[in-house]
Amino acid sequence: MIALTAKAESDLDSIFEHYQLEAGSNTAFAMVQGILSSLEILERFPGAGRPSPVPDVRELVLAHIPFIAPYRLLDGRVQVLRFLHQRSERPEHW
Repeated sequence: MIALTAKAESDLDSIFEHYQLEAGSNTAFAMVQGILSSLEILERFPGAGRPSPVPDVRELVLAHIPFIAPYRLLDGRVQVLRFLHQRSERPEHW
């Protein structure tokens, strides 16, 4: 099971709004759908992401999309902490 934190959901909203303004609603929907589809690998392979500098956190680099999804395993499920642009600095607190 994959769960999104409130910050991850907020990130998706921001990503949608950005792409909607820049490229239109269809592109924004496709971007968010692509992000969510990229997470499916974590259901079968929760260790698929690379180690993060933050202890107990891994980062899934999203294919063909300039974002990463930091996540952790919590109570037998994958908890996605954020959706961050690959060029952004990592926050101290997720």
